Amino acid sequence: MAVSPEILGVIAILVLLLLMFLAMPIWISMVVVGIAGYTILSGWQQATTMMAQNTIGALQNYAFAVLPVFLLMGELADASRMMTDAFRSIATWAGKIPGGLAMASILGAAGFSCVSGSSLATVALMTNVALPQLLNAKYDHRLAVGALAAGGTLGNLIPPGGLLIIYAILSDVSIGQFFIACFIPGFLLTFMYLLQIFIQCKIKPSLVPVATGSTWKQKFVATKGLIAIFVVFLIIMGGIQFGVFTPNEAASISTVFIFFYALIRRSLNGKNLFKSLKNTLVVTGMAMAVIIGANILNVFIAVSGLAQALSDWLVSLHVSALGLVILIMIVYFILGIPMDPTSVLLLTLPIFLPVLNAFHVDLLWFGVLAIIQCELGNLTPPVGLNLFVVAAAAKPHGIKMSDVFRGSIPFCITCVIFLIICIAFPQVSLFLVGLMKT
Repeated sequence: MAVSPEILGVIAILVLLLLMFLAMPIWISMVVVGIAGYTILSGWQQATTMMAQNTIGALQNYAFAVLPVFLLMGELADASRMMTDAFRSIATWAGKIPGGLAMASILGAAGFSCVSGSSLATVALMTNVALPQLLNAKYDHRLAVGALAAGGTLGNLIPPGGLLIIYAILSDVSIGQFFIACFIPGFLLTFMYLLQIFIQCKIKPSLVPVATGSTWKQKFVATKGLIAIFVVFLIIMGGIQFGVFTPNEAASISTVFIFFYALIRRSLNGKNLFKSLKNTLVVTGMAMAVIIGANILNVFIAVSGLAQALSDWLVSLHVSALGLVILIMIVYFILGIPMDPTSVLLLTLPIFLPVLNAFHVDLLWFGVLAIIQCELGNLTPPVGLNLFVVAAAAKPHGIKMSDVFRGSIPFCITCVIFLIICIAFPQVSLFLVGLMKT
């Protein structure tokens, strides 16, 4: 009995999930399923031609060139010890505020997100830098690890997040516009985390030690530690917003700036420069592989008619565009429990993007929501990746995994409230984009 193309598409998605749960690399899973499905529908010769065309097309995509440059920028920023200086500066200014050191870890994560583009890298760095100081200052250990895990959620939401670039390439939206769309949400979530910590410390003062302030002289001297990060942020976001630089140009100029900053600081040597270049090449190769795999899967899903059938079914149910977005967010929440954010996006975008286009949903707005939901998955117990990174660094300090879970819960609630705000008020994401277009 012949199987309809739509049913074949459903079977392919189930096989893809099975391969991923069997720990097969996601790019191989997508290539295998995409080529096998396309071969069944159109024949082996057409399938190999399609694979070659999509591979070449991905390699020739100029938009992808921005990713390795931003990755190198993050590696060099780590080598330059830029974030250590920034955290100390912020801690000096925030010292007198209840929970100021925990707030400094959030602001430090936001700052590193401007030069890193990776949630896990942000969590790992800030945990190593801030956790010993938080514990030495007698902060409640659950508040400390919760704040550090939550800070990692800013890694992909504040530009130039690697996940932002992957989403922009797969959904064919402007990388520059998507960066700008994430600007207000990223800093709004930062502010909400700070407010939450302040409220927690006011309700339960025993969470933090008695705040000690710094002199104005100490604060102004400490400010120099923020200059480099501010310059990078100005180049990237200011340059793109006002049309001075393209994303590729902003990434290149920022990377060169950080390179010379590291040389001036004498923190860059042959060993860590080689490590930075090696890490950049490895991650770039992995990212290119998953994009090629996603493109091949995209073509098969389009040929199978699965996305169109799903769109027609939802239209017949008279689901509104907002209802569709909420349904997809629920799907992302469920998938985010066992899967990492990149896998969730790569698996779902080939199916959801045609449906979203049919419902005339703004893909910039949806992209912001998708990134938030993916980051929420990184923070949600019991399988959030950020939690495991923090727990590994906190274990030598006698902090249990259960403490990390409990410490993250208030921040999860804050992130859910933030997601609801962004769904209810699309202009949070689109306001600056509108100014950019005019």
